[in-house]
Amino acid sequence: MRGKRLIGITGGIGAGKSVVSRILRHRGYPVYDCDSEAKRLMDTDAEVISGLKSLLGDSIYSADGKLDRGEMSRRLFSDDEIRRGVNGIVHSAVRRDLMRWTGMQQRYPAFVESAILSTSRLDEDCDEVWLVDAPEDVRIRRVKERNGLEEGAIRRRIASQSQEFGQLPKERLSVLDNGGEVSLLRQIDSLLEKYK
Repeated sequence: MRGKRLIGITGGIGAGKSVVSRILRHRGYPVYDCDSEAKRLMDTDAEVISGLKSLLGDSIYSADGKLDRGEMSRRLFSDDEIRRGVNGIVHSAVRRDLMRWTGMQQRYPAFVESAILSTSRLDEDCDEVWLVDAPEDVRIRRVKERNGLEEGAIRRRIASQSQEFGQLPKERLSVLDNGGEVSLLRQIDSLLEKYK
C-alpha cells in the first residue's frame, strides 16, 4: 500500500463524519464505510458467520441466515468478554476487506470512515487521520433529529466515545463541522490540496 494514500476519517456521534465522506464521494474519491461494510460482512462472510456462531451460538442467525442484530447488541453491551470476541472477529474481517478494497482503487487518496478507527487499529493502516468534530450542542441536535434519541442518552454516548480520540496519532488533522457547508468545503479543499 505504500505509494498509495489511505486517509482515516473519524469522530464521535453527530460530529459530521458522514457529511465529510459524502462530500469526498461527490468529488470522486473512494470512501470505505466501516459500519456498512461490517454489517455486510456479518451477513455474507463465511468466516465471520462461523466465528459469530461459535461465540454466540447458532441461534444468533435465523434459519434463513439473518443475523439477530438486536440479540447480538444486547449481549455485546452486557458482557465485556463477548464484546471483545465479536470485535476481534469483525474488526479482523473489516481490516482484511479494507486492504483488499484499497488495493483495487484507481484514485488516491482513498478514505476509510470509522467512529472507532483507533480501537479497531485501522489508524495503523492510515497515512493520515482526519478527526471530524462539531460543537456538542450541534452534535446533540443532529443525533436527536437523525436517531430520535433523548439528550441524556446522546450525552452518554458522546462521553463514552471521548477516550477513542485521545488514542489517535498526534499527526491527526482536524475538520470542524459546525453546520456551515461552505466552511466545511473549504477545510476539505485545503486538506486535499497536497494530493493534487
